[in-house]
Amino acid sequence: MSGRRARAERKAGKSTATGTNKTPGREWTLTGGALEARKARIATVEHLRTAPIARLLQLDRLQHACELHAAHAGDRRAATALVFGGIGYRPPFPTDLGRAADMVVRDEARYLASADLYVLTPQMCDVVVAAAQTLDRQDLELLEEDDLPSMSGLVMLPHPIIVKTVGGALGDTRAITWHTPSQIQQPSKDMTRLEDRPAARVSVYNDTHGPVRPDSFLQLAAQARAVGTPLPPLLLDAIRCVPFRHHATTEQLEALHSFSELVRETGEAEHEATATHGLNEDRVIGEYTPGGQIDDVDDSFALRFLYAFWRLCEQRIAAVDQVQTGPTAQRQAERVGVPPEVRVVQLRRTDKRGNQESPGRDWQHRWVVRMHKVRQWYPSLKRHKVIYRGPYIKGPDDKPLLGGETIRGLVR
Repeated sequence: MSGRRARAERKAGKSTATGTNKTPGREWTLTGGALEARKARIATVEHLRTAPIARLLQLDRLQHACELHAAHAGDRRAATALVFGGIGYRPPFPTDLGRAADMVVRDEARYLASADLYVLTPQMCDVVVAAAQTLDRQDLELLEEDDLPSMSGLVMLPHPIIVKTVGGALGDTRAITWHTPSQIQQPSKDMTRLEDRPAARVSVYNDTHGPVRPDSFLQLAAQARAVGTPLPPLLLDAIRCVPFRHHATTEQLEALHSFSELVRETGEAEHEATATHGLNEDRVIGEYTPGGQIDDVDDSFALRFLYAFWRLCEQRIAAVDQVQTGPTAQRQAERVGVPPEVRVVQLRRTDKRGNQESPGRDWQHRWVVRMHKVRQWYPSLKRHKVIYRGPYIKGPDDKPLLGGETIRGLVR
């Protein structure tokens, strides 16, 4: 995608120490969270199905991705294969990027519409963020199909998570989807060809209504309103596939590192170019503090977040309850062809002593305690699984959560 439009799509929100956006004066409720998530999904599905501007945005992404891979690989055909093979498509790969953009957006609309909808409570979201920050690439290599709670899912966050991308832009992740079965075309161990591997397709959606207002985004939003298709609540940001049972070789990791360096350098150059043209791409309305975001240095935070969420659900640290669906919500969902059910995910284990200990003390933060990540060997399965011992959250509910560096007892 082009520099200006790439940043137009990457909106950001206010940040606490964990890089999250929590609207002051607005208390999150289970009913309200479920209603907001259902409406956001419906509006976004309709936009993806019908809005030409959604195709134009995806076209920019594909063009930019192909340019980056071509610069890295030195071959445009190889770049096309890496781009489309990396988001779940098999050869022959498309040569018309306009038609390809339409294909990708239509598929996204279909996957978003059919996904099981999960809504995280604020406390559960904090725990998943903390758990995700303990994971590394080696942990992701343990991922198996049976780790997924459903074939297709949509996780809606109660507030944006502020993430700094490899290219240096801020994004406010508000929803993440997964879809199986899928596949990924990956370089072979000797880096001479692409091989097909089973995978989950993962898509990241940003919050359209966050407090960061770069000039390019304001122009994009105005353009969308002018043509009669205002931007939806969730703005598709990135798509990628994560393979199952994949152990990267040294050569593959070196290639990934080299490509990440190219993306970082390109992002820095694009940011300088927008500033030269007089665009303010750093305008923020709110309390965001530079440096308070999650730095996604290897483009894996969305995958780590999902994996942490899946593992916490399997361990029953997370309690999943279905919210009752009223007749109006039922009709709205049926009109668009999406499931009306909403599953709210809450933390089972919390600590209520934060307000009871030292009554005279003014607690300024919440924090996750007693979280231990372990790679547990299961003899019957002949494989390791990531498990978490704990956690619970301590401190007043209305205080910001300290970041991942406060996690204690990390075990490998």
